[in-house]
Amino acid sequence: MRTGLSIILLSLFLYFIPPQAFAVDELTVSELLDRYAANQDKLSSFIAKTEDISYTKWSNKEQPNLRRMVTEARIDGKRSHIFYHIWDDLPNEDVSTTIEQASNWVDLWNGNLAILWHYRMSEEGTGSGNISRDEKIGKANINAWYNGAPFMGIRYSNYERIDSVIRQADTMSVRKELEKIGSSACYVIDAETNSGTYTAWFDPQHGYQIAQVEISVGPNDHYRTTTLKDDESRFLSVKNIRFENIDGTWIPMEADIHVKSIKPHLGLSVIIDKHHKVTHMNLNPDHEALGSFVPVVPNGTIMWDMDFGIKYTWQERMKFVVDHCDGRIKYVPKDWSILVGVDKPLPSFEGIELDLSAEQIKDKTILLCFFDMQQRPSRNCLRQLSTRAQELKAQGVVVMAIQASEVEQAKLNEWIEENNILFPVGMIADDEEKIRFTWGVRLLPWLILTDKKHIVTAEGFSIAELDEKLKMPTSQ
Repeated sequence: MRTGLSIILLSLFLYFIPPQAFAVDELTVSELLDRYAANQDKLSSFIAKTEDISYTKWSNKEQPNLRRMVTEARIDGKRSHIFYHIWDDLPNEDVSTTIEQASNWVDLWNGNLAILWHYRMSEEGTGSGNISRDEKIGKANINAWYNGAPFMGIRYSNYERIDSVIRQADTMSVRKELEKIGSSACYVIDAETNSGTYTAWFDPQHGYQIAQVEISVGPNDHYRTTTLKDDESRFLSVKNIRFENIDGTWIPMEADIHVKSIKPHLGLSVIIDKHHKVTHMNLNPDHEALGSFVPVVPNGTIMWDMDFGIKYTWQERMKFVVDHCDGRIKYVPKDWSILVGVDKPLPSFEGIELDLSAEQIKDKTILLCFFDMQQRPSRNCLRQLSTRAQELKAQGVVVMAIQASEVEQAKLNEWIEENNILFPVGMIADDEEKIRFTWGVRLLPWLILTDKKHIVTAEGFSIAELDEKLKMPTSQ
């Protein structure tokens, strides 16, 4: 009997003893963040479905807005595709909602381009959208719309993951005593960063995931892409986080989010209370097989290029491509691609008629000029190259030229003979626009230089820059 009573008393003593009284590992900020990152890095690729119920109270509006938002996020660490279905001004949380009543948003960042699309099924038409090369747009939408998705570790005031933000802090420290969040004794980090004051509770029982976080952003702190004014402030807390272990990874599945934003100079303040819940999580899916990052915009949707103010009409057989040479967005057929670029191998000469054998260019540097004999700058370029043909040949450089627009073969041959062009000249056989796009020809004349392994070392330069380009070090 005494033995049983002793066990009960000992159990009660252990239950009520403060967690800090137990022997615990003394961990530095860096060690804690490393352990958090080790778990978080396992969440780089997933498909998640979530549901949010939020109350938003604006200082200039009498009634709060009750919103329901259902999302599907497809993320692989470099790309993101998020589908939002939103119902605003609901009378209560239990009211039934249909997809036809929703305002729908689709945000895609495919690694090169942001494609954003908005529509309502209850309205006629295909909605409208925007495209941009700015990666921050994609990050902003994950951060602001998707609330940083608590399981992604992106927190409110910065587009970086929270461990990266804290590592860059001006001051940071670990509290001496553990603090209990729910049933877990957690390490607490305090950090003063250029994007606010962070306090985060790290839970060793759940893969050192964040069990709670509070962020205060004040005057002159960085907030997303801006700096707060002297009278502005933001506050975020994420609490009551519930974890699940999926395939060996601890994932926050549910949380309460509180946001307070004050802008006195505008006479505005807003308070948002939100319950965020993950309803489905698929780790490391086969995104390519699932087409996770293929745009789903319907034909006829008007898309605005936000960078250059150009309007496009979406067509299923077309795609947007970012030209990294000039930064512009091109709208081209789906089977078109720019294959030529610095550090890329020269493609085959398919679609180009050129009398030149593989043996003639083996282990030789190639200088290729796309030109149009009907344009004066192109004619001048070829004449200058011809005067240097023998000199370049002695340096191991094979010079060749491609007529890039339609012209009669007889006229081209006549011009070549009259101007004593001393290197092979070919012609695009057909589909000039596609071939020029494939070779990355932006204007004429267009020079491309390779090393002896036929890896492109320079493109789009002038004759005056040729000697400098030839002196550039290569990977050989």
